[in-house]
Amino acid sequence: MFSIGSALANGTDVLVAVTRITDRQSHLFLDRKRKPPEGKKMVSIPERKSPMRPIIVAVTALALSTTFHLHAAEAQDVHILPFPQIEGAWSCEGYFIRNRRPIASNISITRDAGSGALVLHHDDRPPGPYHSLEVWSNGKDGSVKSSISDAYGMRWFTARDWDGKILKLDRTDGGTVVEQFTYEFRDADTLKIDWAISHNGTPLTIGDTLTCHRTA
Repeated sequence: MFSIGSALANGTDVLVAVTRITDRQSHLFLDRKRKPPEGKKMVSIPERKSPMRPIIVAVTALALSTTFHLHAAEAQDVHILPFPQIEGAWSCEGYFIRNRRPIASNISITRDAGSGALVLHHDDRPPGPYHSLEVWSNGKDGSVKSSISDAYGMRWFTARDWDGKILKLDRTDGGTVVEQFTYEFRDADTLKIDWAISHNGTPLTIGDTLTCHRTA
């Protein structure tokens, strides 16, 4: 995480070098003011301001400024998710695979400015009962992490492959994928979402599907 402390720590070498130069100049100025040995005539040396001081100040400011900008760029690279096309408001219609019962939902997807994470609100339109809150963010390993909270509790999902069109969020148990959300971008204004589940070790089976159209 970026902080003033870490920025100063990374600029330590520059600050140490500047301090050594300043100390050396201070010793030179002090030598000029020392009293001569007894019996020796003191020679007055005109005192001049150090021409290096403005340069030292400028170099220090530049080093610290560069460190701050590098940390800010690194933080942005780490946290910003690579698919801005999903942001917005979506109106979705679909059905349950088993009985073809229709579903209608509203999905709102916004980006949190401070963290770069995506926040999703998925709400069924009446009479549908489903409501969820999701947060998507980048993992340290480069994967996409998602926490989904709904009536079934909070679950963690991970996506490792993003080809610019399809994103698969997997929940695993013992190394096996037991639940999956697939987001397929048909075009800039059309999104298809499939939910699949595995029961007692059976292969993943699609439980419901939605086709969503952008409304904002």
